[in-house]
Amino acid sequence: MMKETISYSIDTVSPGSPAAVSGIQAGWKLVRIDNQPVKDIIDYKIMEADENLRLLVQTDKGLLHRIKVKKPAGVPLGLGFDPPTMSDLQRCRNKCIFCFIEQNPPNMRPALYVKDEDYRLSFLYGNFITLNSLNDLEFERIIKLQLSPLYVSVHTTNPALRRIIFGTKHADRGLKNLKRLLKAGIRIHAQVVLCPGYNTGLELERTIRDLDQWGPNLTDIALVPVGLTAHRSALIPLRKFFPEEAKKMIEEIENKQERFLKTRNSRFVFLADEFYVMAGVEFPGNDYYEGYPQLENGVGLARQFLSELAVVSDQELPMIKEKLTVTVAAGKAAEVLLKTLVKEFSKIDKLIINLVVVENRFFGEPVNVSGLLAGSDLLAALEGKEQCDLVFIANTLLREKSDIFLDDMTITELEQSLKVPVRAVSGPLEMLKIIRDIAAAPILNEKEDQVFD
Repeated sequence: MMKETISYSIDTVSPGSPAAVSGIQAGWKLVRIDNQPVKDIIDYKIMEADENLRLLVQTDKGLLHRIKVKKPAGVPLGLGFDPPTMSDLQRCRNKCIFCFIEQNPPNMRPALYVKDEDYRLSFLYGNFITLNSLNDLEFERIIKLQLSPLYVSVHTTNPALRRIIFGTKHADRGLKNLKRLLKAGIRIHAQVVLCPGYNTGLELERTIRDLDQWGPNLTDIALVPVGLTAHRSALIPLRKFFPEEAKKMIEEIENKQERFLKTRNSRFVFLADEFYVMAGVEFPGNDYYEGYPQLENGVGLARQFLSELAVVSDQELPMIKEKLTVTVAAGKAAEVLLKTLVKEFSKIDKLIINLVVVENRFFGEPVNVSGLLAGSDLLAALEGKEQCDLVFIANTLLREKSDIFLDDMTITELEQSLKVPVRAVSGPLEMLKIIRDIAAAPILNEKEDQVFD
């Protein structure tokens, strides 16, 4: 009789993956791999790398099946789990003065109120952690398995100020753990969320100086302006950057980057795109971002968008046989970029393209980035507008690998309310591809209209 083992719910199975080909289905449970229990997602990632695997799974009806999987070494099985760590998610115990989770509106899905502090998610998906609660066993595992790079929220290297910003007396531990990891060869991408009057000015000078002195394994620093919502209450008063402060910050960081290029052969410190938007300053060129190490932190997304748009401008324009009207909907922060996109796509004959800047009612006026728009925000902005054939939105508005917005509205529900098809795209190239497909098969317009009759 098999010893009782913890099993893990399979949330998703990627189409065409080795797991899908082997008949494994979402809703089943993974029990063992090669007759070994799986501790967590890190164990799973190591085990799944082999060519030949023997899986023990449990179906949704409770039946146990042994399944052999043969695949190329290193190719993922294609399974996704809920929670993504498989074992219990490590929760954040900090009470940061700027925590966005604490500023969320009420009545959202429970997952949006979860604060994680999990080194596994940092290694696998680039989630930022503080290291304030990392224990010795976790530290030893990181070193043993060389889980590198990790993404770490530093915010300040001043111990007294850390206790204020992180809202915990254990904030000093994060700095000690950071130094230990760097010394052990773990590469670190650092993040500093800047709160005017707290960790700016001389405090920021100190933080950058300290992180530079801690060696080359600390590869880069992203400086991100604090995000504030209309639902911020009973919290320490904070404010946004003024445009003149953002402009001054750009100038100061550019001066530092010149010095770091000489000493590190890297700019080392990078500003999030929001600073350039606030200051009304042009975004730096592609080479400036040195491979975009902190793209998910909003460092270089605008330049990547513009670079992709430049590729679009070099391509042959599609020939549209019948008039096609499309709407691009996005937040205020993306308005400048999307005006450039509208200008470029307007070169396509018989394509009418309109830009709708969407107000964020869900989080409130202070939040203007497109990635935090809810389905209800889009509906309020687009409902009653002149009818179009198609609406484009950024795929960053949706929960990863789903069609669900922050407020649990789905794309299908939005389409049904607007009576217009909605397409979530990664950028200008995907948008152009969809327009090409429509141009090649204009009958598609009629079919999509009929869906909403």
